[in-house]
Amino acid sequence: MTLTIRGTKLFLFNIILSLPVVIQAQDTHYWTNQYGARASFLGGAVIAGLDDNSSVYYNPANLAFIKQSTVSLNTSVYKYEDIFMGNGGGTNVDLKSQRISLYQQMVSGLLTKDPQKRWRMGFNILARQNVNIDMNQRHEGEYDLLSSNVGNEYYIGNLELRNNVGETWGCLGIGIKINKHFSVGLTTILTYRSHKHTFFYSARAMSGNAGTVIQGIPISVATNSFYLHSRTNIIGGLLKAGFHGRFGKWRFGLNLSSPTVTFWGESRVHREDLQTNLPSIGPGTIDKVRTDEQQNLKSVYKYPLSVGAGITYSYESGLIGFSAEYFMKVPEYRMIESEPSRISIYDSIRTDFLSMYHGADQVINFALGWEQQLLEKIKLHIGMRTDFSYVRTNSRLTKGLLTITSAPVDLWHFSAGVSWRRKQSLMSVGVKYTYGHLDEGFRQLINFTEPLIQAPWFLFGERSNSAYMNIHAVTLMIGYTYYFALK
Repeated sequence: MTLTIRGTKLFLFNIILSLPVVIQAQDTHYWTNQYGARASFLGGAVIAGLDDNSSVYYNPANLAFIKQSTVSLNTSVYKYEDIFMGNGGGTNVDLKSQRISLYQQMVSGLLTKDPQKRWRMGFNILARQNVNIDMNQRHEGEYDLLSSNVGNEYYIGNLELRNNVGETWGCLGIGIKINKHFSVGLTTILTYRSHKHTFFYSARAMSGNAGTVIQGIPISVATNSFYLHSRTNIIGGLLKAGFHGRFGKWRFGLNLSSPTVTFWGESRVHREDLQTNLPSIGPGTIDKVRTDEQQNLKSVYKYPLSVGAGITYSYESGLIGFSAEYFMKVPEYRMIESEPSRISIYDSIRTDFLSMYHGADQVINFALGWEQQLLEKIKLHIGMRTDFSYVRTNSRLTKGLLTITSAPVDLWHFSAGVSWRRKQSLMSVGVKYTYGHLDEGFRQLINFTEPLIQAPWFLFGERSNSAYMNIHAVTLMIGYTYYFALK
């Protein structure tokens, strides 16, 4: 009989742990950042080519038509971001993240001694991703949960989410002119990605009418908590090929980016699941801890194959540009690979407790930009672009896998700036506004307001699809380019 009861407890405990673990983060967009002051103000609608250093990233083929050597600090970014998740912790329990960030968007250069050469070479060091999210919430109330107690228990729920991603790309590109109309190019890119993530939630139901005594006060406490912390560093690379054509006032561009290849990746993951004094089938209660931490875990991160195309029409006092880029699907893969381990004294079987998975849906984004001469040396730049999330379907991953994912919020970016040319330099200043909204229809992170005591939830409510999200961000961009005199 003892073995039967013990087996039932383990069965219930495993039900709890087999529930899908969804860790919310906001790192599911490919076009959040653009690079170079003019390119950023134009919404990134520059695949057909701008005659500046941003071509190293957008279309290396356009480098062949640039005749001046330059060094750019494009741009320093001051960003304020406000993320609001309504009902994210339960009915009327909202989650917020308000952060200010400062980072260097791009440093670049284009060096050539002879403007008559058929080829040009340039470099970029750019911030491919910069994510900084911090959410926490506490919910308190009274609920009738414990059968051992008459009346309501005092309930405390806590949630903490921290997500920090920094990704830097170093790009070295070359463009070769075929004739006066066409050119081709290739950029090699070395990537470094650093990701720190913490997700924690807990619930406690406390009663003063049970048999346990603490400091002379009778109290009974039931708890259920989950903790996950991961730290990842990955070095990888990819190639970007470009094609450029120009005929009079029209320019055309095409680029092809290979999937990323991971050269080296390591992670540390710590996970803990804790339940105490929870009811089970049969006599007794559940008191379980499953925990493990592993370091130097093999890790990869995959960007997909992408294809971009653009067209630009130049007129006497300005230009209009359009670009679009298609990102292919990334099938499910193991992002962090852990070793099976014995994570509980009750289990003799080793379990894969820490491996984390990732995947992405296919996405297509588009951008539109307009540049207009205002005065002799001053230009106005206006742009907009889409930034659709790549986590749009639930079929990306096998249900129940440990993953870092996010609500599928589509972003829209609107930008404007001015630049003025001096004798040997160009100064640029502009702003970008980002907006994203998702109506009710995606799952809550946790549900503190409708707690249940029975399996499989145990002190949490069943997560409903009543959450919604609003994202607002304002970014100030400042860029400076210096032009070297040519012999």
